[in-house]
Amino acid sequence: MKHRILMVVNPKAGRAKIKKYVNDIRNNLERSQYKIDLKHTTVENSATDIIKSYKKDFDILVVCGGDGTLNQAVQALHDIDKYVQIGYIPTGTTNDFARSIGVAFNKLELSNNLDKYTTEKVDLGKFNDRVFNYVVSAGIFSKTSYSTSTKAKNRFGRLAYLVSGAKEIFICKPYRLIVRSKDKSIDDEFIYCSVSNSKYVGGFNIFKKENVEMDDGELEAIFIKKPKSFRKLIKLLCKVINGNFNDDHVRYFKAPELEIESDKDTEWSIDGEYSGKVKKIKITNIRKRMEYIVPGNQL
Repeated sequence: MKHRILMVVNPKAGRAKIKKYVNDIRNNLERSQYKIDLKHTTVENSATDIIKSYKKDFDILVVCGGDGTLNQAVQALHDIDKYVQIGYIPTGTTNDFARSIGVAFNKLELSNNLDKYTTEKVDLGKFNDRVFNYVVSAGIFSKTSYSTSTKAKNRFGRLAYLVSGAKEIFICKPYRLIVRSKDKSIDDEFIYCSVSNSKYVGGFNIFKKENVEMDDGELEAIFIKKPKSFRKLIKLLCKVINGNFNDDHVRYFKAPELEIESDKDTEWSIDGEYSGKVKKIKITNIRKRMEYIVPGNQL
């Protein structure tokens, strides 16, 4: 018996090009004898709302959208304690998670080859009561993904992020963090921090010199201190973007769990979306919780 697929589409993700592919994707899957229920997200009805309110049983979830849409979908599955195979068709601006797990960027690739694909189990992160696919971050550049207008992202793509993020370099201020893990205890001032399970962050393969696995139960943590001069800050950021963490201003380590406490309410981003201000955070890795449909052995 063929599977029932719930297909959730964000028609405005990235440059909104997915609209012209939706019917072809659906037709390809139906020709392979899958039963398809197609739902579109709206401002009032997110991917989380759609999945939670869906009354029929399904064993494959196909998500067409960006990192934020996928996060909403995974949050819903976590909330209702339902774990199904996920087919991801990335249509966002950066698509960091898609690059990390190796899914195809061709919009029709998944629907044409679903029966030939395999699955890989991937770790899921938890940020207090929220879950994340690949990264939580605070400080410089963290708000770029959600503060950049949809109009600018649709028109200029990743360039819109770079322009918006460049402005933060001139105004960034450090904040004090106390960080604790099983093997680490840090008390210092930082302008950026991220905890991730990803090979790409912010559109850059910053972990290309590190052994990052998506299913090893570990999270990658980066904390960056502010140099004394603007020139040194630019050089430092260039080093980190190129995967070089060998600097006195950078703290990098792996951990399955860590706690972070800030001296004031700090804005955090979860998978590129605003998550509010908090002072105390517990971040944990839930090993191999999600199962993604991928072309082959990608991880």
